[in-house]
Amino acid sequence: MTNSYEDVLMIVVKRPIRFTDYDPRNVPGFTSNIASVVNCSDNQTANLLAAVDTLEDDSHFLVEKVVVEEGGEGSKGKQYPKKLLVTVSAA
Repeated sequence: MTNSYEDVLMIVVKRPIRFTDYDPRNVPGFTSNIASVVNCSDNQTANLLAAVDTLEDDSHFLVEKVVVEEGGEGSKGKQYPKKLLVTVSAA
């Protein structure tokens, strides 16, 4: 994908998309599945998420985030991020 923002716009205009994301995003082993949802390579995940972040500020789109698993501390002090179900649609 050369321009992830425009590509995400085109996909969302055609149909809503739903994917998992994590908060915070930088925890190793916890990666959004947005790339597979929009059928592109995993190395585009950060660009696609940045495009969705931009859409959150655009009144033409609705970005809904629902916490499906709370984050927190696991065994041996390992931190786990919140797991989110994100739906992006045209408003």
